[in-house]
Amino acid sequence: MNISPAVRATAPAAPRVESRAALKQAAEARAATVSEAATRARSGPGMAASESRKQQAKAKLQQVREWLKIVRKLYAQNPAGMAKTLAQVFKDLKAAVAAYRDAGGQAMGASGAAVAMPPPPPPTAGDDKAASAGEGEEAEAAATAGVDAEAKAGAAEPATKLSEGASLYAAVVQEVRKQLGEDGLDFLKEVRGMVDDIRKLLDAARGQAAIRRRDKDTDEAFEAADKALNELNETMNDMERQIRHDAPSAGMTFSVAA
Repeated sequence: MNISPAVRATAPAAPRVESRAALKQAAEARAATVSEAATRARSGPGMAASESRKQQAKAKLQQVREWLKIVRKLYAQNPAGMAKTLAQVFKDLKAAVAAYRDAGGQAMGASGAAVAMPPPPPPTAGDDKAASAGEGEEAEAAATAGVDAEAKAGAAEPATKLSEGASLYAAVVQEVRKQLGEDGLDFLKEVRGMVDDIRKLLDAARGQAAIRRRDKDTDEAFEAADKALNELNETMNDMERQIRHDAPSAGMTFSVAA
């Protein structure tokens, strides 16, 4: 039977497609295992204290958000009062960011301990033979070349399992740190969005003050607000630098099919 060149050219492609599909399936299964283990680690007792502190920081943001609704109306025609109040708001946000930053750093440091180490591999037939090799002359006489080769193969299996376990452990720790980093970046995004809105209030109050008679109290109020805002920005930048250092993969996406 004659096989056309086109058929001959495409015939070997099927095994390659199956191989790629198997690799993709294995990668997806490993990713799912890593994700599930990371979720368990983050919900464990080792992370409870830091998670509680982060939730408190998030609650502070909500309190500030509610307070701003009142501030908008209360100081709508009082630029100095608005500036003084917003200076305190910036300080409150700075405290919340610092608390979240410290809690996040604590969680990063505890990530390794929070991830359970993989259990040691079970003994294999090769291990049993190696352990009993010196128990008597009869066992020693049975150690032929074939048995010796089998024992070596069996001894290599635990080492492989240990290596795979260590690799999985490292992947889970990295995933935990990545998730922690992404949570921190989301928190910063929320704070920065609030700061943008608050800055608009401050600028509007500054515009009102500019068309009125200048006085020392008003000038000092806006200087204090500007200083508090700068300190808040520095704290946010410091937190982001810490996250980028502790979790370089945070915010990055990876394709299993790649």
